[in-house]
Amino acid sequence: MNNMHAGLEEIDSSSHMSSSMPDKIGKYEIINELGRGTCGIVYRGFDPFVQREVAVKVGQTEMPTETGQNVEIQRDFFAEAHAAGKLQHPHIVSLYDAGIEGDYNYLVMEYVEGVTLLEFCRAGGARLSTEKIIECMFKCCRALEYSHRMGVIHRDIKPSNIMLSTEGETKLMDFSIAEVTQNLFVTPEEVIGSPSYMAPEQILKKAVVPQSDLYSLGAVMYQLLTGERPFSSVDIQQVFRDIVHKEAPLLKDKRKDLPERLSKIVQKALSKDPADRYQSGQEFGNELTTVYDELRYAERKILEHENMDALKKLGFFKSITDEDIEEIYAASSMLTFKPGAVVIEEDDIDDSFYIIVRGQVEVRKSGRLVTTLEQGDCFGEIGFLASHKRTATIVAYTDLLVFKVNAMLIETVSKDCQLRFYKAFNEALIQRLAFTNIRLSQLSNYN
Repeated sequence: MNNMHAGLEEIDSSSHMSSSMPDKIGKYEIINELGRGTCGIVYRGFDPFVQREVAVKVGQTEMPTETGQNVEIQRDFFAEAHAAGKLQHPHIVSLYDAGIEGDYNYLVMEYVEGVTLLEFCRAGGARLSTEKIIECMFKCCRALEYSHRMGVIHRDIKPSNIMLSTEGETKLMDFSIAEVTQNLFVTPEEVIGSPSYMAPEQILKKAVVPQSDLYSLGAVMYQLLTGERPFSSVDIQQVFRDIVHKEAPLLKDKRKDLPERLSKIVQKALSKDPADRYQSGQEFGNELTTVYDELRYAERKILEHENMDALKKLGFFKSITDEDIEEIYAASSMLTFKPGAVVIEEDDIDDSFYIIVRGQVEVRKSGRLVTTLEQGDCFGEIGFLASHKRTATIVAYTDLLVFKVNAMLIETVSKDCQLRFYKAFNEALIQRLAFTNIRLSQLSNYN
């Protein structure tokens, strides 16, 4: 299944709910079934009053067989409505409505087009980038910080309960076994949750606390980064024993390319004792922000080295030292353009000139094609020297990478660097003028 939606859980093959699909539930028109799981069937519906698509989760489609069972089912089902109804947050799927109609107990939720993070945990399947995983986990931290502050412990954080929308937004969903409490301290009567992601205290039937959700989020993050659950076995009881007694394999031993700091973050989240974990979603999120910034900085440094290597291969920089290139690079800009994008507009005034690092451009005068330029060629030299009006329009012909040098900024580099830069610039200008004269001569002969 390529698309999953709000409220959709992992498919439960043991479900005994009816396969017949109603045409309508309450005021909501039913369009199609999205999926079914242990806590209900989820349909895509339409609200005719506010004219929007919704997800309708149905919790009971057959009459109970035991006396009092219907009351118990309704109580458990509407615990989700009680929990989710308290929460209004950009990273939590919104609950719009809840009701009972005949045999149906239903919840009406925000419809989110996209996939759950389970899609990126399958063996041999697609993977998210490290930066995207950190971003998703950070948003979940924000959602849990809010949820816990509102007195709601989720108790079932797992990949299939975290949506990634088609717009790239992260949404936490399915509060069907959530606990709503004012003191955030719950001692359950039975083991509830998804085995691979449960905190040790959930298995031991001890107090479930906000740090229990953060443990589960750490387990999800571990799986997204490694493709493996922290503890896995075909024997569920063995999984339980490992979660309680064994340390998870270190992330740095599974992914040597990741920063050690990231390994320590996941290790702390998976601590056996809640007191040793992050004490809040905010604290967890702050740590993720720091490592995200480090990764982005490292990515920028790699990109800078790649860009400078590309510059060194261009004729313009053949007589300029590596140190000078670094100075000039720091005072300039590397820009990208898609085909058809205008780089310079005729009659505009600015004091920059450009070197084509990769791709081709068209030079147009009064809408007429004059010539094309390619890798290593320069344009905009006269404007750079005297801030004159541009005499032509430059349009990207292919995907384009250009090095933009601003006259004011080049004055900030060292004097020796400036001398070597202007020597290379004058050589390029002379070459360009010579080419222009030849081109004008050809056009004159042609006319």
